[in-house]
Amino acid sequence: MNSLEKVKNISPEEFRKEFVAKRKPVVIEDATKHWKALDKWTPEFWQKNYGSKIVEIDGKEISINQVIDLSLKSDENNPAPYYRNIRIAHEYPELVPDISPESEFCLPNYFLHKVFTPLRTSLFAYGQYELFIGGKGRSFPYLHYDVPGADTFIHQIAGEKELILFSPDDSNYLYPKTGAEFNVSSIPDIENVQLDKFPLYKNATKITVVLKAGESIYFPSGWWHTAKMLSFSISIGIDVANQFNWKTVEGFLNKKAKAKLSVLSPLFMIYLKAGKQFAKSN
Repeated sequence: MNSLEKVKNISPEEFRKEFVAKRKPVVIEDATKHWKALDKWTPEFWQKNYGSKIVEIDGKEISINQVIDLSLKSDENNPAPYYRNIRIAHEYPELVPDISPESEFCLPNYFLHKVFTPLRTSLFAYGQYELFIGGKGRSFPYLHYDVPGADTFIHQIAGEKELILFSPDDSNYLYPKTGAEFNVSSIPDIENVQLDKFPLYKNATKITVVLKAGESIYFPSGWWHTAKMLSFSISIGIDVANQFNWKTVEGFLNKKAKAKLSVLSPLFMIYLKAGKQFAKSN
């Protein structure tokens, strides 16, 4: 398999039965057709309403006006800075209605339960929409699978983005790092892999998908991915925890907790297990 199925006019119930339960990635053509953002979030909108806002990208301060200008002019030889992983509810709370109500395809999501409010902060993205704005030629900096081991949805709002994916079955061929970054590949450039340094990569099966405005991609926990903009691009992503992936989420966060919280990690895991029971029962 080196391409993904696309579906349209599928019910959320059928989607969960055919793809979530079977752990199959897919592109949904109309999952967000009710969102105002699809028509509203133009380059002009961002410059008019947020042009003077100063943000930090790769350690440098830059205005949203400059981000948009550079992204519109971006190309392979001079890609624009990538404004990414921005927690919309914290940085742009007034825009949440533009991506509401929550797509039914992303539900249920245990992370949305009030018991997990501490995980939905400006520091953690669990169950939160993250914003990505970039220009042609700019790539996400590394191949990875998502924190916290949950399922992932990426909704394309404007432009086109190319997604590169690998199945969890290919993990051994992708040279995962050790320690706290075990979900990140050691391969620096997945489009130009040096087989003398990473010989096992030849056994991996790369799946390439072009995501167009209005389309959404779903892939289950553990799927490796990275992205490259084919044009000016705006997209948002969200991680979803449910009954199909919670065991994986617990295992992932247990590894992260041990690496970062040390002796406090057992307390965090007790909270996580208790929280899951509250979320599942409500």
